[in-house]
Amino acid sequence: MKEKRFAHENLPPEIQTVADAMNLDSDKVPEYTVPTLPVTADTSVEEFEQNIRPHLLDEFKRSMYGVIPPMCEKLEFVLRKEGSAFNDLAIRREIDIVCRNNGKEHVMPMLLYIPANRQGKVPVIFGLNFLGNIATSGDPEVTFKPFERAPQSWTIRYDDHRADESQRGIKAYRWEFEKVLQHGFAAATICYQDIFFDNPDGFATSILRLFYSTEEWNSSDRNTGSISAWAWGIMRALDCLSTQDEIDMEHVVVHGHSRLGKTALWAGANDERIWLTVSNCSGTCGAKLSHRYYGEDFAWLNVWNKRWFSTEFQKYAGRDLEYPVDQHFLMAAIAPRLLYIASASNDVYADPEGEYLSGVLASPAWNIYGKKGLENSSYPPCGKLIGEGNIGYYLRNGEHDFMPENWDALLEFIEKRGNFKNL
Repeated sequence: MKEKRFAHENLPPEIQTVADAMNLDSDKVPEYTVPTLPVTADTSVEEFEQNIRPHLLDEFKRSMYGVIPPMCEKLEFVLRKEGSAFNDLAIRREIDIVCRNNGKEHVMPMLLYIPANRQGKVPVIFGLNFLGNIATSGDPEVTFKPFERAPQSWTIRYDDHRADESQRGIKAYRWEFEKVLQHGFAAATICYQDIFFDNPDGFATSILRLFYSTEEWNSSDRNTGSISAWAWGIMRALDCLSTQDEIDMEHVVVHGHSRLGKTALWAGANDERIWLTVSNCSGTCGAKLSHRYYGEDFAWLNVWNKRWFSTEFQKYAGRDLEYPVDQHFLMAAIAPRLLYIASASNDVYADPEGEYLSGVLASPAWNIYGKKGLENSSYPPCGKLIGEGNIGYYLRNGEHDFMPENWDALLEFIEKRGNFKNL
């Protein structure tokens, strides 16, 4: 009997059929070609920045992620709580980012740790989290805030229980705040659910309601999606961090895992304040090549989470090979800034090799600036950090996750590219 894909999700038969159709056999990847990145050895920096980069992003805006909303009319940062943390290793701040537009208000709570013993401004590593700020840290003083905007029909679940106080620190291994602080970096996070609840009813309580009507959101030509909403939230987080005197805004790292890795790439391509963009196991519509038919595909994403994308994306469900660009175009738009791609060996849905190949194919954009990418590297074994230039790649042995091992490799990559002596 053919193994079911995502069978643990108890999917309806029509959706299970789409899941079962995905190719998860690396020996059955058909021959493929990818769109050619429109740069050559003769491309100038001026031509790339004024003409090519905007065009690299155009197709993603039109037919994948949609547009990122503009700045809201009023933005306010309210310090809700401050104190010491981790045996005086850090200063902890909890800041409410209050967004107002068109007579509506939305609040995004941010958790920020700053090294207490530092000299001068410090780099900051920011990422969106899945289960609430409380889940990222074992710090007993982090405020538990239930997901107040959750539609009544939706339950945030972990081990079949509603998210509550008992989940303090359950995902702390994905954040390694103390390790980051010991390296001299600040760390900050916002729960992505506090930007756009990741369910079919999420629009009604999201930041997008500040910019769109319900009719516009439900229309057949909706020009945005929740990934663009989450990217907007990252940008507002950077606005907030720029007001903190201790933060070095010249060295901002934005990271994301899985769907939030897709979001980090989209934010990194659009916001040049981001010094280093980090994608971890981001897969289809993230780091992996869509023209390499392996792992998750457009048809699956379209039935599973179509709210992530503009409605134009639906036209390409089942037509991955007809998509006019590929993810190396998105990565190239980040050049010449830093890019770091991480994969897990057993994460077949995200296609680790396809994620690596995107970095290789994007490398000519960095060459324009006289910088190296991954063009002279070969697919590495697990546990070996590669990339001597502005693109790094790390393959971890294991499943779809972000582990302490990932932090060791990422911090090594960061410290090789900056003279950080803040402790």
